Amino acid sequence: MRLIQAKEVQALTGLSQDQLREWTRRRGLIPPDIIPQGPGSRALFSWQTVLLLRIAVVLKEKLHVELQAYRENFAKLRCLIAERSFLSLGGSGLLLLPDGTVKLTSSSVENASVCDGLFVQLDPHLGILSTGFREIEASRQLPLFPISAVR
Repeated sequence: MRLIQAKEVQALTGLSQDQLREWTRRRGLIPPDIIPQGPGSRALFSWQTVLLLRIAVVLKEKLHVELQAYRENFAKLRCLIAERSFLSLGGSGLLLLPDGTVKLTSSSVENASVCDGLFVQLDPHLGILSTGFREIEASRQLPLFPISAVR
């Protein structure tokens, strides 16, 4: 599984260093996949965790939701996402219901029968993660041979 550092997470989520630290460590809303073990070690994040952080940004900034109230939902959602592949999440959405239920739905049509709840479409976030993780991977790839050596 590909893991990235906080600086790359900030670029993919738009969170500041302080916000990321607050959400992942101090408040423990969405913990990193690998917690730093002391000075000099760094937190590491998977695409699933970065997706959760992007969803949290939407809930906080666009829907003005108090994130602490959804702390348990983030843990439930992490389990749901862990069961699915990246590609299988395409066309899906996240449905948060008032009773604390979290569902991954196949489309926004499914929430038409729900009176109250929050729906977040996953495709825009998956697109950014797909591009972002690919760019991060490409930037870390060192050339095997200098161009002048290949004929």
